[in-house]
Amino acid sequence: MTDLISLIEQDGHILKRAASTAGGEFCGPCPFCGGNDRFRVWNQKGRFWCRGCGKAGDSIQYIRETRGLGYIEALKYLGIENNYKPRAKEKENFIFCPKDEEPTPALWQEKAEKFLQWSQAQLWEPASAAALEILKGKGLTRETIRAAGIGANPGDIFRDFSAWGLPPEYKENGNLRKLWFPAGVVIPLIEGGVKRLRIRRNNPPDNNRYPVVHGSTAKPMILGKDRKSFFIVESDLDAWLCWQEAGALAGIIALGSASAKPDTETHNIILNAERIFLSLDYDTPGAKAFYKFWPQTYGEKVIRWPTPAGKDPSEAYQKGIKIRQWIEAGLECQILP
Repeated sequence: MTDLISLIEQDGHILKRAASTAGGEFCGPCPFCGGNDRFRVWNQKGRFWCRGCGKAGDSIQYIRETRGLGYIEALKYLGIENNYKPRAKEKENFIFCPKDEEPTPALWQEKAEKFLQWSQAQLWEPASAAALEILKGKGLTRETIRAAGIGANPGDIFRDFSAWGLPPEYKENGNLRKLWFPAGVVIPLIEGGVKRLRIRRNNPPDNNRYPVVHGSTAKPMILGKDRKSFFIVESDLDAWLCWQEAGALAGIIALGSASAKPDTETHNIILNAERIFLSLDYDTPGAKAFYKFWPQTYGEKVIRWPTPAGKDPSEAYQKGIKIRQWIEAGLECQILP
């Protein structure tokens, strides 16, 4: 497989190393708009982006844009068809059946609503300054933070399962488990009431950065259900950033993880959508999720659309990427036959 820089230089464009970001950042004239030094390539991650015209993508998108090829033809051109295209037998036998969870207990929702209201007030207190800085660092405005219903929990809290309407659970030693509310940023899913409480911990020693309070739903968060095109990301905070920057242009779906699958509602929305831009974290789990399940289930309207820098929209924002331009660039892409 030819790397992205080689593809670009084969077209007569000279790139120079500009930084060591993401294994090497290269710059030069844009192959699309011709702007000098606006074009950036991160060769290790195989991504490009023009700060001028907003064109962005990977080697597949570059070949489609410059050669006028369809999706499958671009894969063949790059010699990676088998990595993306399921075998005919797999296609024939595969039927995805979404699964829905049991409804969240009414008592759990009542308790979650009170906890969330308390945490929302805590977010603006001096003790939660670090949590607020995390949100601002991810590009979220105060208006978006309030619209998302985000709060903060200053310290770990433990409660009995039964007090929240949940059946008891036991540890291996026979002791009752406690419902854990860790210190951190409280990120809710609100749909006709509080359905999920996810808490973003800061530098956890066990690497469990986004624990979900037991009893929460695992269903995806969907912003803009009436849109025709959707960008699929992993985290709720990434979804709110994208919605803040370009909610008028497309819907946003947050799965929670690269391995998560749509529930019935999300599945039906995707089936009826015109285009799906898969923007899962640009790492091994995110890549594997795209290569099999998504195109196998929803066909060629699924477009792989990672951020041009960083592994997700929040990191891309921190590296200076204009999220709205990145979304606009995706929407400008045509699904070629």
